Amino acid sequence: MRSESATNHEHRTTGGIYGAIAFALVVISCFAGYFYSGRFYQPASMVPVTFFLGAVYSVVGILGNTNPGQRSDRRLALYFVIQCALLTALLWLSPIRGFFAILVLPIVSEAIFELRPRSAVLVGAYLYAQTIALWAVPYGWSAIAEATLNYSAAFGFTIGFSLISRHALVGKESEIKLRKELEAANHKLRAFADQAGELATTQERNRLAREIHDGVGHYLTVVKTQLDAAAALITIHPERARDSVTSAAKLTAEALDDVRRSVGTLRSEASRPPLATALADLARYGEPAPAVSIEGSPRPLSSAVEHALFRAAQEGLTNTRKHAGAQTCSVMLDFRAPERVALEVADDGRGRSSASGERAGFGLTGLRERIELLGGKVETANRPEGGFRLRVEVPA
Repeated sequence: MRSESATNHEHRTTGGIYGAIAFALVVISCFAGYFYSGRFYQPASMVPVTFFLGAVYSVVGILGNTNPGQRSDRRLALYFVIQCALLTALLWLSPIRGFFAILVLPIVSEAIFELRPRSAVLVGAYLYAQTIALWAVPYGWSAIAEATLNYSAAFGFTIGFSLISRHALVGKESEIKLRKELEAANHKLRAFADQAGELATTQERNRLAREIHDGVGHYLTVVKTQLDAAAALITIHPERARDSVTSAAKLTAEALDDVRRSVGTLRSEASRPPLATALADLARYGEPAPAVSIEGSPRPLSSAVEHALFRAAQEGLTNTRKHAGAQTCSVMLDFRAPERVALEVADDGRGRSSASGERAGFGLTGLRERIELLGGKVETANRPEGGFRLRVEVPA
C-alpha cells in the first residue's frame, strides 16, 4: 500500500504537468499577437527584448510548475518576486498591448494555489494594478476605467476558476487522507477484535481451569483419601473399609454432578442447594470434619456469589486436608457487614512455612481471579494462635 505522502505527491506532480502545459499555451497565445497586431506602442527594437524576457518567464514558470509543493517558503517567495519583476518588464516594454496583458494570469492562478491568502491577494492586486496602469501612459488616466472593465472579467474568471480548482484539490487530498485514516482505523479495529477474541478465549480457558481445579480437584482429593483409608482398613476392619468405599462412590457421583453443573448441561442455577446447605454437605467429608457456623442474618445472594464462596470453601478445605496436618477446622459464613459477605476457613495445623513465602498454587491463584471478578478480595495468613486462615470477602 502506498503512503499518503506518495499519493499526494503523485497528485501534485500530475497537476503540475497540466499547469506547465497551460502556462506554455497562455504564453504562446500572448506572443502570437506579434504576428497579427498592426499597432506598436514601443519601438520595434523592443521586440527581441520582449521575446527574451518572455522566454525567461516561460522557463521559470514551466520549471516551477513541474515541482509544485517541493519548494521552501524562501524559494517560493523568490519565485514570485522574479516572475512579477519579469511580468512588469514585459508589460511596460512590450510593443503590443491589449490581449498581451493576459500573460499575468498564470501567475495570479499560481499565487492562489501556492501562497497564503494574504500573499496571494498582494500578488494579484499588484499584477492587476500594473495591467490597468499600463493604459494610462498612451491614453491618460481616463482609459483606466475602460481597462478596468475589460480586464476584470479575465481576472475574475481566473481567480474564480483557481479557487474552485484549489478547493477541489484540497477536498480530494482531504478525502485521500480521511480514507487512509479510515483504513488505518479499520486495521486497528480488526487487530483489537482479534485481541478481544484471544482475551475472551484465555478468560474462558482460565474459568474452565478454575472450575476443574476447584470442583473436580476437590472431590478427587477426598475420594483418594477415602480409598487410601479403605486400602489400609480392608484386612483389619472390613466394615469400615466398606464405608470408606461407599463414601468414595458417593463423592464420585457428586463430582459428576458438579461437573455437569459447571458446564450447565444437566442442572440449572435454580436447582443448586442453598449455600448453607452446600457447605454443610461439603463439611461431612472434610478431614478433619470442619465446624460450620453462620454469623449474622442470612440473606439472599446471587448465584455467582454463592458459587464463588462455595468454591472458596472447597479450596480452603482441600488445602487443609492436603497440607495442614490439622486436628480441627472451621468454616464460617459471615453476613454481619451490610454490603459484603465473607467466608473464612481456619485450621490449627502447621500453617504456611516461611520458605513458601507468599507463593500461591494454582488453586489460590484461580480463587483470587474468581473473587476479583466479583469485586472482592482474598486474604491468606497464619493465625496468631497457630494454623492457617483463608478469608474471602465479596460485595453482596
